[in-house]
Amino acid sequence: MLKRKISYMVISLILMISLSIVAFADERTPGTDSRAYANIVVEKELGGTANINNLDSYIIGVVDMKKIEPMSLGGGYVIVDMGANEVILDGEGDDLRVYEVDQVFYGMDTPEKYEVFVSQDMETWKSLGEGIGTAEFDLADSNLKWARYVKIEDRETSISGRSPGSDIDAIEALHFGEQPQGAVSVPSTPGFALLSAIFAFIALLFFEKRK
Repeated sequence: MLKRKISYMVISLILMISLSIVAFADERTPGTDSRAYANIVVEKELGGTANINNLDSYIIGVVDMKKIEPMSLGGGYVIVDMGANEVILDGEGDDLRVYEVDQVFYGMDTPEKYEVFVSQDMETWKSLGEGIGTAEFDLADSNLKWARYVKIEDRETSISGRSPGSDIDAIEALHFGEQPQGAVSVPSTPGFALLSAIFAFIALLFFEKRK
């Protein structure tokens, strides 16, 4: 009789824990508005010689729980552009969510550690702190009212295997909107810096000829 009571208690405890996990996951249902998610990868440096999760498309766009293809950082980093008209805004509570494949939210994989940085111009970066698994961050911790760029640095040291380090599925702005008027940010078009240098050089030659 005592053994049966203990068995019932163990089963009840397991059920309570399971229901708690489900309830927690339900509270963090991913948004469906694509404007809230990262638009493009501006820069990345991924580690792991056997890393197969290295495509930009794996971290861009909305969360797809049915087809999980995260970007594995492998001890490296990635920088994404949220978009000029979809910058992260400092609202009430948390403002940014990083979806790292973990047991609680995705029901698979071991949560891994990473650090999140934000910037308005890709020159000055502010840390929002470290996260493990799917986690939320408050822009107020950076003293910024808005941010356009997000940088995620892997804090995992093991880079072996086909999906090494933190596995980032998506980046979502929980509060977003247009970039404030008068604010200046660096265009994220690839090769922008090179084109700017070329145009500056041509302009210099033109003025030299006119002298």
